Amino acid sequence: MIDRTEIERLANAAHALRPDWPVKSLCTWLARDHAHRAYRDVAVALSWIATDPQSQTPKRMNELGPWWNATQPAGGYTDVRFERCPEPGHKSYPAHNCGACRSEAVESVRELEPVDSETYTNGAALVRAALEEARKR
Repeated sequence: MIDRTEIERLANAAHALRPDWPVKSLCTWLARDHAHRAYRDVAVALSWIATDPQSQTPKRMNELGPWWNATQPAGGYTDVRFERCPEPGHKSYPAHNCGACRSEAVESVRELEPVDSETYTNGAALVRAALEEARKR
């Protein structure tokens, strides 16, 4: 998320590249439409837009375009924080501590044995007897 100082820096940089784009308007537009983005991403995309002769206004940056691809590292993004779990559907978990794998392991241990109908019948009879006894009191 970019703050007011960074927005002003970006607006001034874009104004330096495109003097016909007013700094105040750039600040308002950046604060409204792009304050949630990373400073570096906005700087790269805004530089692309400002130097592209096809850009009439900076609002072109609100569209999808190659300027957003330029914000990504060459070869795509690589998460270097930790190895991901290789199991299908577990990619959001670290391989060394996969919550989904642990959950599946616990679930497989807790498989319940099937209960026969006689157990249910006996249990229901005990509950009925307890209710009758409670009503008598």
